[in-house]
Amino acid sequence: MDVYDIFTPTGVPSITYVDREEKDLEGQLRQALRTPGVLTSLSGPSKSGKTVLINRVISSDNLIQISGGAISDADKLWDRVLNWMEAPSNTVTSKTRETGGTTTAKVSAKASALIASGSAEGSISGTHSRGHESAETHNRSGIDQVIREIANSEFIIFIDDFHYMDRSIQSDVSRQIKEAAEKGVKICTASVPHRADDVVRGNPELRGRVSSIDFEYWADSETEKIAQLGFSKLNLNLPSSTIKGLSREAFGSPQLMQRICLELCLHLGIEQTLENPTEMDVDQTQLQDIFEKASRTTDYSTLLEALHAGPKQRGTTRNQFQFTDGTTGDVYRCILLALKDNPPKLSLTYDDIYQRTRSICLGEAPAGSSVSQAMEKIHYISESIQANTEVLEWSEDVFDIVDPYFLYYLRCSPRLNRLGNI
Repeated sequence: MDVYDIFTPTGVPSITYVDREEKDLEGQLRQALRTPGVLTSLSGPSKSGKTVLINRVISSDNLIQISGGAISDADKLWDRVLNWMEAPSNTVTSKTRETGGTTTAKVSAKASALIASGSAEGSISGTHSRGHESAETHNRSGIDQVIREIANSEFIIFIDDFHYMDRSIQSDVSRQIKEAAEKGVKICTASVPHRADDVVRGNPELRGRVSSIDFEYWADSETEKIAQLGFSKLNLNLPSSTIKGLSREAFGSPQLMQRICLELCLHLGIEQTLENPTEMDVDQTQLQDIFEKASRTTDYSTLLEALHAGPKQRGTTRNQFQFTDGTTGDVYRCILLALKDNPPKLSLTYDDIYQRTRSICLGEAPAGSSVSQAMEKIHYISESIQANTEVLEWSEDVFDIVDPYFLYYLRCSPRLNRLGNI
């Protein structure tokens, strides 16, 4: 087999698909979609496998996939569904009206031009008739047309990244998908956890009508199965310690694990199944090279540079600190180094971050108030750089790295070192 068919970081895996049977996510999804009048909601962290799950359960022939970020108003949602169905933008229907009476007239010469003129007259046993044909043009009818076409069918409308939809239009969209679901259209949405209730907030009447399926980041033992399944198909045997090391850097993201495993195979020159079972391993230097190559597929350089620079400073310059990596920098570099430090974590409390800033500083470290204020600024910088996409969030003294690819980029890309002139 080809390695690109085994490890599929941007597609739906087959060989390396892991069911996570103990959570029965597939069963939950099937049951929810079969429940009449109920909207199905998938909630889980970014890159945790929501889209892969629905593509696994629903045939691609029946899955109408729409991106929430592409919906600028409710009509656009139904327009995109109709585009998927290849429905024409308008249709033309013909209507014929007949009139008649008694006559002795002969067949009109117009009969020979019936198709061209759209009307004709004639004589049959002393009667005549005249037909008038008219054409009417009908444009698409949005939600009404979608309901007529696919209600009570096997088709599923999947609105991925519902949270990317502007909040100003979510109310109208939520109202309309409630109506469509009630009339037999099967609809599923997907969102990140802290925006999971957007569809209900948009229309409170949906409460009690939404079947929620909650995802979590994968356990290391689950992402390790991706490597085990894939390497086995390639006849490649790696030490379990190496596989565990790959899994630790995937931060519970199956998509990221797929990418790392693919890069490892390419690094070793393995693009096809080996003829015989082969024992191999990689050292720490090789691992760093593999991780760095994988980081090139997700570019957070603009955000990282903005966070490293911090907000524009007027007047006095920020205090500078000495770090264990040999660099000097302000509180913003200090926090980024703290986030990068081991063990890698996607969620940290203020106390976690404060202690980490102490461990990566040589001598004096930023004051607690300075750390807290900088974390708040980091949140706002992230919002301004990554509009409509949550990457970092600071709330109630808890810092969440919403997208694991950012933490991976922070740890494995050389960008942070370059910003420190290493």
